[in-house]
Parts: sequence; structure tokens; C-alpha cells
Amino acid sequence: MLNRQPIFWSLVHAVLLLMFFSPFVILTFSFMMVPVVMLFVKSNLRKFVVYYILSLLMVYIVALALGAGSIGLVAAAISLFFLAPSVAMGILYKRKVPARNVLTGGAIALLGELLLLLVILALSGVQVMEEIRQFIRDSLETVPPDLRQMIPDELMEQVIQVMTQLLPLYLIGFSLFYSFVTHGVSRRLLIRSGEHVPGLKPVRQWMLPKSLIWYYLVALIASYVIPGTTDSILFMILLNLIPLLVIVFTVQSFAFLFFLADLKGWSRAVPVIAVILLVPFMILLPGLMHLFSLLGLLDVAFPIRDRLKKQ
Repeated sequence: MLNRQPIFWSLVHAVLLLMFFSPFVILTFSFMMVPVVMLFVKSNLRKFVVYYILSLLMVYIVALALGAGSIGLVAAAISLFFLAPSVAMGILYKRKVPARNVLTGGAIALLGELLLLLVILALSGVQVMEEIRQFIRDSLETVPPDLRQMIPDELMEQVIQVMTQLLPLYLIGFSLFYSFVTHGVSRRLLIRSGEHVPGLKPVRQWMLPKSLIWYYLVALIASYVIPGTTDSILFMILLNLIPLLVIVFTVQSFAFLFFLADLKGWSRAVPVIAVILLVPFMILLPGLMHLFSLLGLLDVAFPIRDRLKKQ
């Protein structure tokens, strides 16, 4: 009996690549790795290579027929960029490893590719950091002139400098986002197709290692006692490390909310709605995120859950 899964997922892959140049680009870009992961898991290596190449040829032929052959080449380049992390996750799915390992493997593979891309650009003579600064400056030009005049030029340059130095945080966030989205969608699709794929623990059971508390405290102390300028390597490390740890402990606080809801017998919708409502406010009010990160830190540092269970 003909296995139609590889044919189906190669077609989905081709459609997603073509939709990349449509108004639905944000939606398609988020799920770019899913069909490649599915294609890898549902076929052997030889079939995967054949159907993957056929999907790229299909995109190029369609683009050529529409008089936009260059779009087909760009689509192929985008697909090849996501190929390594997709295959990495596919291999780990086939090995039935824990979901945490799949997420880590996909994120590391994608982060490695991003770093490799930066190295290639730098070796090609592209001033990556300066290009980012210029992009931020051009973006700030869209701010209304009256509002822009209220911000001193010196302060504006400092803001641009800090935003540029947050590049490692952006890369890590990008890699983790793709890894989680791809796993969330692919795992459900694989289970529906008859595969046994381990999932993450329920959110209420998530618990960070206690060692992260010391990293957090050392980073906070270092940011206050160690002198540094915006041009120093130490400043750049702390600038990226502290927000990353704040986000991690904020996620831990969400896990505590899910635990509390389960302990009290509340509906599952209560913590879900709470998180959905809180996240936008945390983006607008970073102080709120810091407050919740402290809750997450306390949850890891002290046996709060055991005491609540005893009550």
C-alpha cells in the first residue's frame, strides 16, 4: 500500500513556502519547520531526500510560471536554513527521546545556524551590528516628530546601543520560540498519525533546577558592584543574562499558578486565562514581570508546594 504521508507533507511544505510571500507570512513563517519534521519522521532517509527536493522544485516551477523565478530561489534558501533543526528534531522523535531533549536539540541546532550565518556575514564584510543599529534608527524615524524631539539624541543613541547588544537574547528567544511551536504542532500531528511521542510534563509539575537561583543572584550582584560601560563584554553578558533569567523564572511562576489551580480544584481555564491576560501587561510593564519572576524564584528556592499540600 502506497504511503501517502511523504507526498502530503511535501505538498504542505511547498504550499507554506509559496505562502511565505503572501499576507499570511507571519502565520506560515511560524510553522515552517513542521512539514519538514513530519516528512522526516514519516519516511526513510532516501524518501525524505527525494520528496524534500521535489517540494523545492515544485515551488521553483510554480514561481517560474508566475514570472517570479527569484522568489522560488529565495523560498528554497529559507527552507534550507530551517532544514538542519527540522532534521535534528525528526531524528530525536524517531529515537523516542524525552520532549525536553527534542526541544533542546531543535533550539541548539537553530541557534547554531543563526550564529553560523552571523559569522558568514561578518567574513563577507557585512558590519552586522552597524546594520542592526541602522535598522533601529530607520524604525525610530517612523515615530511622530513631536515625540522624537522629546528624547535627547544622546539618550536615543544609548537606547540603540543597548538594543543592539541584546542580539544574543533575540537569537535565543527566536530559537526557543521555533522549537516550542514546532514541537507543539508536530507532536499532536504525529500522535494523530499513530506515532508514540513523549510530551512535556504538565505545566503544574514544571520545576527549574535550584542552581539557576545562584546564577540569578550572582548576575544581579555583578550588575551592581562590577563597574562597566556599555562597550564592555561583561556588560553585554549581564545585559542578556539577567532578562533571560527573569523570563525563565516568570515561566516558573506561571507553573506555580497552574499548580495552585490544580490544588484548589479550579477549572483549567483559570490559569490559562490568567497567563493570557498577564503576558501583554508584562511586556508593557517590565516591573510586573520582575515581580512574577520573584514568585518563580521563591517557588524553586523554598518548599512552598509541599506546605500548601499539607494544608
